[in-house]
Amino acid sequence: MNVVPRKLTFEEVIKTSVVFYNDEDVEKRYDKFIHEKARDIIAYKARDQINTKDVIRFLREQPDGLKRILTLLYLSEEKFKRIITLLRKLEGEFDREWTLTKIEKEIKGDDEFARKIAGLFTVGKNDRRLIKYLPRFYRERLNLKSLREYAREEELIIRLKEKYSGTYFNWKGDAVEDLIKRKLDSIGVSYASGSASIVEVTVDWAIPNLEDPYVIVMSSYQETTSSGQTVKARDMLKCYEAIQHRNIQRGENRAFVNFVDGGGWLARQRDLRRLLDGCHYFLNINNLKMLEGIIKNHVPKFSRQTRLF
Repeated sequence: MNVVPRKLTFEEVIKTSVVFYNDEDVEKRYDKFIHEKARDIIAYKARDQINTKDVIRFLREQPDGLKRILTLLYLSEEKFKRIITLLRKLEGEFDREWTLTKIEKEIKGDDEFARKIAGLFTVGKNDRRLIKYLPRFYRERLNLKSLREYAREEELIIRLKEKYSGTYFNWKGDAVEDLIKRKLDSIGVSYASGSASIVEVTVDWAIPNLEDPYVIVMSSYQETTSSGQTVKARDMLKCYEAIQHRNIQRGENRAFVNFVDGGGWLARQRDLRRLLDGCHYFLNINNLKMLEGIIKNHVPKFSRQTRLF
């Protein structure tokens, strides 16, 4: 069914937006992913009393050993990297901050470094040198007493789901992107993503191609909020203004489309309104059917491999 394209009102955007996109395939995939992570943890038989050798062995032999210990200490990866930076500065060895991958590599390949990290985790709280240079806010985490990671399996699953929530939200975003892809495939139009010729940002969907796009669709699905949403709204406005200016200067008929949905955008209505104002058309999951009409109105021709309207 072809729906006549038009600019939604802000009231229509609020009414038709979804708070949570519910995709059972994503949920099943994520459950499988988490249970695979949990299986490694459950298989490890932790002792209540540990020493430095136990910690080194765990770091070197257990899957994601370093990340799992950081979770036990309630210490974020970012805070941990800053602590490593401090230690390297105190030893006169700092040039640039190490990534977590680099730290893991050093733990596995350098016995002395592995002992330092194991000691940091177990007795860092009361280390005399760290008392001078590392605030108590950080030191109080460095007091590892056991490698036992869970009391009940249900608690472990919940904790792992929170720890890897970034993966879940990425998969959810990919699933929403796939809705757009399937819609474009059903229409029979060609499309591409990347650096387009008429705007300065990497575009999500250039129709029919990047070299001469007549419809550009930028998509964002957010269940949570972040300051990046304000940046996103500002950047999308620049794209819209660039296309508007080109249309006026050259008498063209190109369209900029914002596809935006999710409770994270409903929570930031000022940015949501900016996204609505800064586009020719605004789509969400419930209004995706309007995309076909937009393409019919703005794309003058298609390649021979695609279906003509």
